[in-house]
Amino acid sequence: MMPTARTLLALLPLAALVFTAFALRPGSLDARQAVIRAAATVAGVTVVFVELLSLAGLITTWPVIVYWLLFAGVSAFFARRHLHVPHRVLQSWDKVLLLAFAALVLAELVLALAHSPNNYDSNHYHLTKIEHWIADGDLAPYATVQNQQIILVPGAEYLLLQARLLTGDDALYNLLQWGVSLLAAVAVSRCAAQLGVGRIGQLVAAAVLLTAPAVALEATSTQNDLVVTAWVACAASLALDGARRVATRGDVLTLATVAGLTAVTKSTGLMPLAPILVFWGICQLRLRTARSSEAAGAPEAPAPSDGPSDGPTDGPTDRAGGRTGQWLRTAGAGLAIVAGMVVLAGPAMLRVNDAFGSPLGPPGYSASLSTERKDPPAVLVNGLRLAASTLTTPFPAVNGVVSDAVIAVADVVGVNPNDPKITQWRSVFPGTRWKPDEDRSPYPIQSALILSALAVTLVWRRLPPLLRGYAVMVLGAFVMTAAVVKWQDWGNRLILPAFALGAPLAGYWADRLRTHRVTAAALVVVMAAAFAAGGISVAYGQPRRLVGQGSVFTLTDWQERFVRLPDQAVPYQQAIDAIKASGVRRVGLVMDGDLWEYPLQISLPDVELVAVESVIPSAPPAPVSSVQAIVCVSGPERCAAVVPPAWKVQRFSTLVAVAFPA
Repeated sequence: MMPTARTLLALLPLAALVFTAFALRPGSLDARQAVIRAAATVAGVTVVFVELLSLAGLITTWPVIVYWLLFAGVSAFFARRHLHVPHRVLQSWDKVLLLAFAALVLAELVLALAHSPNNYDSNHYHLTKIEHWIADGDLAPYATVQNQQIILVPGAEYLLLQARLLTGDDALYNLLQWGVSLLAAVAVSRCAAQLGVGRIGQLVAAAVLLTAPAVALEATSTQNDLVVTAWVACAASLALDGARRVATRGDVLTLATVAGLTAVTKSTGLMPLAPILVFWGICQLRLRTARSSEAAGAPEAPAPSDGPSDGPTDGPTDRAGGRTGQWLRTAGAGLAIVAGMVVLAGPAMLRVNDAFGSPLGPPGYSASLSTERKDPPAVLVNGLRLAASTLTTPFPAVNGVVSDAVIAVADVVGVNPNDPKITQWRSVFPGTRWKPDEDRSPYPIQSALILSALAVTLVWRRLPPLLRGYAVMVLGAFVMTAAVVKWQDWGNRLILPAFALGAPLAGYWADRLRTHRVTAAALVVVMAAAFAAGGISVAYGQPRRLVGQGSVFTLTDWQERFVRLPDQAVPYQQAIDAIKASGVRRVGLVMDGDLWEYPLQISLPDVELVAVESVIPSAPPAPVSSVQAIVCVSGPERCAAVVPPAWKVQRFSTLVAVAFPA
């Protein structure tokens, strides 16, 4: 199959998503709700499909092609009656904001398509595991010294796997996060609409999310923070549906799918997901109880509706069970959501349990990432540090005031601001200064808008109960995140799911303030600064940029991939050339720490790469005697400890060497 034809196959998932959205939009569903349901359906079914392929040992190209042909065809069949796009009348504010959106997302799209994947963690474990799955034909744990490849949940990688098998390479990998950033914006804007916000406020809510430098930078990356952020935002929108009507079976199934996708994508999404599900459960219980009370006092049940329905609505006709019955119904819906999480995330956790004897990985791994103190003073200080990091600006004096205030609060409550039980190793608060980098970029404008909107909503009187309840849910997401995620230099991206939930609140107050001349002018200035921050991040950010030194248009593909390790680009290439020239077909790997296996995998597709060391108890390493050569990406001492003394070692740098039998 020609490369062009295989690239076109990547349109099949897009077609399946579009047709599914149209198919799910009959009756009362609005366009954004249909998009959320379609994304959940396509992603959820795909996760199950990958697990089934693994059981059959068939993680290969043709089953995936057939799957997407069938998915696109079936969804097109059911969508045929609903293929129409509603006409919308745009006002001047709408046009300005939409043009700004278009400029930003198109610049991101150009960068995502033009640049090869070069995120550090992706070269370390995100993309490496995909190549192992393809080589093995399944998802089973394999020998490696980099246990993150096995421990961390792989939901985003399941979706990347589709592009890899459809196209044969990684050219479209960056589009996943670009696409889900738009999905997150759709969900956030819908949350604002559900809270009673007008169109301008809805667009502002989406802008607050999309213009955040951390989001703009990751939208061209192969990380997974935006994937989990999108699922959390979708869950919030579905929970707001549950605040207005008793959930049908379809509603519960969709929320269960989104919750499962959150769990299988990244654990940082579980903290904001928990208060979302609690909020949904409380709303459902109140609605069910109220309707049960109405039914108990009704003299006669109305005739059933002839309209379409995807499940029981527990309306006024339901008189059985009383308050206890409604508790049981709500609990049953909650258990269904938990079941959805188990179905989608359970298999991955079982494999981790089989490998390490625990679904959380080896002992001490979780403690290195999660807080070991949960007392209120520690949670307060950790939360303040997390917020302060997002508020970092290019002005050291401003940053000093903010960090000094946090340290002062820490002293008052008796908490060491660098307590290792709430701080990840190697990080020292206040940490790195301003830097437009995808791993640690702050987003001060957007964070200030969200935190201010949250604070005002919590204390302002005479607000709609739903809005206040939503604000309490957002506060719960922040508290849960602060209680679990250790502060670290690169933590700004890890707390994006919680911050995304606050964007609708910023939209609400923007909608109220725009009616006054002075506040409207201030809003224009703030939003212009927000879009400028996002645009500058795409133009000049790291590790990929549109303009300036190191622009995507000035680097070769290999240089793009090694922006994070520029000194190792030539040694890696020399090692690859040596392996190719030798003609060997089975090569052992000696990897050190978080160095990169992925460049070797994509450059040596016809070579079997096997680890001759392993920290995975259930996956022993390959014997050195079974390989024809060894590539060391490690220090000389570690390489010498593995390579037989009689072998000839060619060292290309302090980190890269190749060894052959004498």
